Amino acid sequence: MENIITASNPSSTIMVVVPCVLTAAGIVTKLQSNSKVNGLVKVINRIDEAYSGVLKTSDVTVILNISESTSQLAEEIKFINWCRTVQPSAVIIAYTRNHKLSVLNYIAALGVRIIISQYESSATFSDFINKSFNSKVMLCSPIIKSILEERMMAELTVCEVQVIGQLFLGHNVSQVAHNLGRDIRTVSSHKRHAMEKLGLHCEKDLHLLGCALSGK
Repeated sequence: MENIITASNPSSTIMVVVPCVLTAAGIVTKLQSNSKVNGLVKVINRIDEAYSGVLKTSDVTVILNISESTSQLAEEIKFINWCRTVQPSAVIIAYTRNHKLSVLNYIAALGVRIIISQYESSATFSDFINKSFNSKVMLCSPIIKSILEERMMAELTVCEVQVIGQLFLGHNVSQVAHNLGRDIRTVSSHKRHAMEKLGLHCEKDLHLLGCALSGK
């Protein structure tokens, strides 16, 4: 389904990647009422179909559903990581009902542009969509900001994402070093820095977050 939205001010193409048809329709309605949104809005209900769409569009904003379901969440995190490495110009807006602190911390650290709670008002949604067109820093809607206790996570580096992703799979530091072809001391340093940025205090915290993000 595609919708053409006309307005006086241009914006990038917007892809709404949301599995629920009703939720996607609600987002489109909110975009249609936003006077600053102009251009093509593509609604995609299957995340595996979003990859080709992002590759075909040089200037794209993706409103990505962040699920409470662990299996869907794992695919959504995979998509964010893919965008960061393959199409870094894509702007990702995380639209979420998942208010789990560790998950929000991780999403923030992956470098999404904005995290918006699905429980925010239509006015707040529109306001943050408008901010996404100009902001170069990560922003959170009021509900998300209150959950994060106004403490914004530092963004993970590409190497830290790679290391933490391996650790989420259950590998130890030695195995990660071998898999990535890096020195074990370097991997240990990346692990330590990533855990600090994510607010993880022990191996149990790391394991629980890995389970939440991998669908286990």
